[in-house]
Amino acid sequence: MLFNMRKGSMTKVIATPLMAILIVAFAIWGIGPGILTGDNSKVATVGEQEITTQKFANTVQSRAQQLQVQFGGQMGTAELIKALNLDYQILQQMVTEAAVMEHARNLGLRPTDKQIADELTSIEAFRTPDGRFSQAMMDTALQRAGMTQKDLLTDLRGLVTRQQLVDAMTSASPVPLEMARELYVWRAERRAASMITFKASDIADVPAPTDEAMQSYYEANKNSFMTPERRTYRYILLTPARFEKDVELTDADIELAYEDRASDYIQPELRGIQEVTLPTKEAADALIAAVQGGEDFVKAAAAASKFTEEEIDLGDLTKEDIARDYGDAAADAVFALADGAVSEAIEGGAGWNVFRVASITTGKTKTLESVRDELVATLKREHAIDKMFDFVPEIEDAIAADGSIASVAQKLNLDAATVTLVDRDGLNANGSPAISSAEEARIHQAAFAAEMGQEPEVTDLDPQDNTKGLFVMALDEVKEPELKPFEEVASSVRERLIVDAKQEAAGALAEAAVERLKAGESPEAIAADLGGTSLDARNVTRTAAEQSSLSDSIRALIFDLKKDEVATDRSADNDGYVVVRVNEIVAGDPDKSTTEVANLQDGIARGLMDELLAQYQHWLLEQYKPEINNAVVTQLFRKDAE
Repeated sequence: MLFNMRKGSMTKVIATPLMAILIVAFAIWGIGPGILTGDNSKVATVGEQEITTQKFANTVQSRAQQLQVQFGGQMGTAELIKALNLDYQILQQMVTEAAVMEHARNLGLRPTDKQIADELTSIEAFRTPDGRFSQAMMDTALQRAGMTQKDLLTDLRGLVTRQQLVDAMTSASPVPLEMARELYVWRAERRAASMITFKASDIADVPAPTDEAMQSYYEANKNSFMTPERRTYRYILLTPARFEKDVELTDADIELAYEDRASDYIQPELRGIQEVTLPTKEAADALIAAVQGGEDFVKAAAAASKFTEEEIDLGDLTKEDIARDYGDAAADAVFALADGAVSEAIEGGAGWNVFRVASITTGKTKTLESVRDELVATLKREHAIDKMFDFVPEIEDAIAADGSIASVAQKLNLDAATVTLVDRDGLNANGSPAISSAEEARIHQAAFAAEMGQEPEVTDLDPQDNTKGLFVMALDEVKEPELKPFEEVASSVRERLIVDAKQEAAGALAEAAVERLKAGESPEAIAADLGGTSLDARNVTRTAAEQSSLSDSIRALIFDLKKDEVATDRSADNDGYVVVRVNEIVAGDPDKSTTEVANLQDGIARGLMDELLAQYQHWLLEQYKPEINNAVVTQLFRKDAE
């Protein structure tokens, strides 16, 4: 991976906007037909592009170390990789880059020597303070970054090639300003309207429905009065907790685990570092003297160099970080300084470095005894997960011998549970819930996706995390929906007819209000006479503001009507109707909002580019299906968990 190295030999990974966009489409990629389990030298292949295991592992570890520093060393790199799915994120990025490169290869795109040279000489870490390219500085920076010159040139060729391809795709004509102006006129339009609401629930004088009407409604709406489909199923649930009682740990096991996870329990000392690199020792000594004379280090350093104040503040670093980027001598000198002290001038690959310690965060070490209980619990769970997975073949053999859940449970001394005649929502016939946990809900979901006679199989509780547990389920009975007797639903039929009658009465009032508004009567008088509520909506926008009380449907109605037009629509909660009259329409004025129009023009252009890239991503996925060596990825970073 190409490193963009900070002046003074600091390193940062390049992350172009293109790659950030492309990664989204590769969150779930199409896996090719050949899962590469035979060759562990690479983690993925995209066409003729190969992602080597070594490069992938180095990239993940490097990024994890950077994040560890950013998080203050509170989490170990292994913990960070798992918590953030860092390995999968980086694999997605590398697969994306490989797919673009494969397309570029097929198109015959390749950068010129001049383009590579321009990119090489533009890297800040390879340039002296006066802007000249330095071979010696490049060699030093590459050594500290763990790269060879061949690696760098390979990454530069990939970067330039990818950028050529994307530039060609996104170099379409810019969005015309007139288009943005017209869209702004429409988008920034404001309206004012008078409204009258008639709530159906407020209408009290609706006659009770007759028996004949109720029976007729029941016959016409039988599908609304069916019992739900109900199912009976049995299952065996296995979680790591089931096996924890069988886990035995010795003191040696616990001590070894503590040593293996030392990075999780040892937080190294951190120092807030400010640093500047100057071309000569005389310049560095002059800066030190100025600071000792009372000048602010950051301001004086920025004035004496080409560094910005932001670049001078490096944040919290460990001694190892400083040694990696500036050498062991610099690390020893900096960590010998007191809080607020400034170092002597220290010679480095890019010039003379001057450091200031802005803060000191004392390192912390958790002793074995202080974390013993936590560590024992973690180890027991990890070993229990292993035992659970080791038990799977026995379950599968028992299922193959006799697919009955009861027989499997009896043979293996497991607990089997039965859920009897529950609906899709997990309710019994009496309406009480039969599902009380997330695990039961997952099994219930599987039961309503299964078919009668389907052979049981071992299934993960969580498809995204197979360490949470597994289950085996078999469907015993499916009871189809049945029509409920009229006597059982008569009260519900009566309530529905009354609600419908009230809604119809509210609609009649709304229609009467529409005609009277068209005739010129005031909304207030009409509302008072018909029992509605009158209100004014001023400065209504096409999109809802945070505090807006208008529903989307009524807002849409206001913008569908012309000035002085009147119409009605159901209220958003389906409780009555709302009558609307548009009183005023004020179009957006692009001449008074040139900044907003320019931003809109840019937004349209970005949207078109994003859409183009999205289509390109889709095509790449269809054209070049990545082949992922999942076994290698798991072995590298997830062996314990998976």
